Amino acid sequence: MKKSYIKYIAGAFILIAASCKTGGDINVSPNQSPNVQTGYMLTSALQFLGGINGAGATTNINSFAGELYSQYISETYYTNESQFALKQYDYQTYYTGPLLDLKTIISVNSDPVKKNLASTTKFGTNNDQIASARILSAFIYLTMTDRWGDIPYTQALSGASNFSPAFDAQKDVYTALMKELDEAQAQLGTTNSLTGDILFNGNNIRWKHWANSLHAIMALRLSKVDPATGKAEFAKAVAGGLMTSNDDNATYKYSSAQTNENPYFTNYRNRYDYAVSSLLVTTLKGLNDPRLAVYAAPTASNTIVGLPYGTYGDALGNYSAGTRDAPGNISLIGTALSDASSPSVWTSYAQVLFMQAEAAHLNWIPGGDGAAADFYNKGVTASLEQNGVSSADVATYLGQASVKFNASTALDQILTQKWIANFLGDGWESWAEYRRTGLPKLLDPVPGSLSPGQRIPRRQQYPQTEHDLNLTNYNAVIARQGPDALNTRVYWDKQ
Repeated sequence: MKKSYIKYIAGAFILIAASCKTGGDINVSPNQSPNVQTGYMLTSALQFLGGINGAGATTNINSFAGELYSQYISETYYTNESQFALKQYDYQTYYTGPLLDLKTIISVNSDPVKKNLASTTKFGTNNDQIASARILSAFIYLTMTDRWGDIPYTQALSGASNFSPAFDAQKDVYTALMKELDEAQAQLGTTNSLTGDILFNGNNIRWKHWANSLHAIMALRLSKVDPATGKAEFAKAVAGGLMTSNDDNATYKYSSAQTNENPYFTNYRNRYDYAVSSLLVTTLKGLNDPRLAVYAAPTASNTIVGLPYGTYGDALGNYSAGTRDAPGNISLIGTALSDASSPSVWTSYAQVLFMQAEAAHLNWIPGGDGAAADFYNKGVTASLEQNGVSSADVATYLGQASVKFNASTALDQILTQKWIANFLGDGWESWAEYRRTGLPKLLDPVPGSLSPGQRIPRRQQYPQTEHDLNLTNYNAVIARQGPDALNTRVYWDKQ
């Protein structure tokens, strides 16, 4: 049975039970509000993406799978995901969890009666609640469509009226999401009012900057498939106002509470399934990058050594991750990023600067390579500062010949630095950028992997429930998009 069915049936049962009162208020809990608490729903949606529903679950934004696909980390014991043995990934919990909560926020704040209730307005103005829910929904749908391609969108979340939604073409999803983000950022008020916002602490300007930055990400994704539209949409996003400093980072804050701790800390409590990859270590060492000491922990010999991505079988016997207290001969993730309360940055100011550097190099925005160099240097600086690097060390790093901007290798430099900056943030985003650009140069094919041609997947396969319970629409989408396989390219993924 689909999880969405379960949720809708559960909702129906609650309504029936609530209507079966035989007198007085005997079935009404005195400790529970009869009205929807929209602020708590926003908090819940954000926490879902952060991972409290299960450390490293594949529907978390910072899931282990996304970081593996981007080859930031390597598996030390169980190599199913790094070898692409897991082909089908389930997106149902996106729909039945955060997306349903966010739709409820929009519905309540649009209802002529409910929107004026004190139980609604105490969480912020109607427009601010609607706008933040629209922006967060767009972020989730963007992650989904970039992972699976065509997805249920316009007919999704229809409840009992449609248990078998059709799939929207990714091109149409992108068009709709860019429109949503443009309208939502304009809908935000000039006075902060949101409560329950654990991402931006109720700061409307940060929500606005994030919406426009997501819009820019989508626009740049069209660089090969539809550059004219991409250029126009990128300009629209810039005009709306992108992130302006590290203070604007979309940072999810974990805590020492076990119910909201960093997923890597959870794994490292009694398992050590992930080490930093040798690709990450080699790249940073080659650039004399001070972030290496932040990203990776020392081994038993007080050196930093990565585990070659895709290592499997008997070869794994040559490597030991050890533990935090007793390191082995390969490096775990650094404690600054894997402690219980270590934050995760979903979208960073550095990432946005690197996008602008590429856009300038493509002549999508004014300034050409002169502007590209400026954005590139600012992006490197922002990432270094985000990781606690001193101003003196920033200047030294930027002064190296291997780091200085070179117009002839601009895309390679920009995308490599963006990949470095996105470490343990949103791995799905880095995987999407690799598919779009082929940069930086990852290990591809991956020897021993189980994907077609042992290549890095171009998408993920639909959950089995779509074949079993939505067959007509499933057949229609594979006829349009291509086989439901790991090597089928999504709309924007061109050679």
